[in-house]
Amino acid sequence: MNSSHTTNNSSGDNTSLFSGSPYMTAEIVLIILVAGSVSLITVIGNILVMLSIKVNRNLQTVNNYFLFSLACADLIIGVCSMNLYTVYIVIGYWPLGAVVCDLWLAVDYVVSNASVMNLLIISFDRYFCVTKPLSYPARRSTKMAGLMIAAAWVLSFILWAPAILFWQFIVGGRTVPPGECYIQFFSNPAVTFGTAIAAFYLPVAIMIHLYWRISKASRSRMRRDSRKTSGTSLGEGPYHSQEDGCEGQKKCITTTEAQGGAGGGNGKEMLQQQNGSRPCQEERADQVDSMADSVHASTSKDSAGPASALKGSNDGKKTDLTQPPSPENSAADRQSLVTRTMLKVTKQSAVAKWKKKGISSREKKVTRTIMAILVAFVVTWTPYNVMVLINTFCSSCIPNSLWTIGYWLCYINSTINPACYALCNATFKNTFKHLLLCQYKNIRTAR
Repeated sequence: MNSSHTTNNSSGDNTSLFSGSPYMTAEIVLIILVAGSVSLITVIGNILVMLSIKVNRNLQTVNNYFLFSLACADLIIGVCSMNLYTVYIVIGYWPLGAVVCDLWLAVDYVVSNASVMNLLIISFDRYFCVTKPLSYPARRSTKMAGLMIAAAWVLSFILWAPAILFWQFIVGGRTVPPGECYIQFFSNPAVTFGTAIAAFYLPVAIMIHLYWRISKASRSRMRRDSRKTSGTSLGEGPYHSQEDGCEGQKKCITTTEAQGGAGGGNGKEMLQQQNGSRPCQEERADQVDSMADSVHASTSKDSAGPASALKGSNDGKKTDLTQPPSPENSAADRQSLVTRTMLKVTKQSAVAKWKKKGISSREKKVTRTIMAILVAFVVTWTPYNVMVLINTFCSSCIPNSLWTIGYWLCYINSTINPACYALCNATFKNTFKHLLLCQYKNIRTAR
């Protein structure tokens, strides 16, 4: 539901959509069943989203906290807005009085505006993840996400709740007729159109622009990757490309994991990784230093090897340990060192390629989920806002039934969003399945 919508009975009659029909009772029962089912599916779906993020550690990411906020808004739509609007359109008038009407509209508009702002936050977050992969993830924390989400809700409340609840006192009286329920200052179609521009068309234009930039940056990255003719070099860091997004940066692997116990990691580095105490680019530098130390130690060991061999071959005679190795042995040792170093680099490159492929897969999964949400948002909210545009110039051109359908389409967006998560993200899908089947054993780490 967008924050420009209104129950447009102010421009139409005040009768039920089903009055005068010989099948009125059957139609009313049918619409109650359909609307009730949609409301129930919306509530269950969004509760599943919230529970999944709560119980599954793999879903507790900054991006999914934004989705958690969006699911809260969708849940309120499913519990409150859908059911009250169903009562309104079935009965044909508002039966619950002016106070409940204003409270319903205030909740509806605040939640709708919060949904739009959450989508904007998600779009900007994904844009900065792709275009600023080294600087932005260092600042992208749970605390920052919480502050942004709180700001979205507080700002939405300030923008809509006081105006809806107290406008009648500001202008000196209530002009909404008894039995109708709409925002009083929306009686003017031009005002309705202006809010549609600010609350729908402008945010959609910004989101489309951001995702065009994201798509452009992704294509540029793919072209750069296709031109690479060899594995990741030591100078780039064996585990992270500069183009890795936020999900990749959050999943930085330690040197010990990458080298498979080859002796390249240390406890301090693992502790810092677990605590998230520094950005990934610093860990890459430490990994390069760690490998250099390993090569240096290996060189020292190999240099002492020939002297030790001489000592063992003199039948217990005292041998000068500082005696330089023979040229033949020295050349063989150097060749052995080069071979071992090349094998280590090759192994690291293979691990890096495998890990980078996993990071790329995670990034694509996140981007695909958000794209599905935005497409669903545009498809379901556009018809109503097009009618708002038309109504500005021709107030009698749109029948009441079309307003109702467009209004319900906005609500159905809250039903579709959980399906987008499940279809585009296997972790959400598997967690939903575990929750529905009451399989709690491995749910905390389901993938």
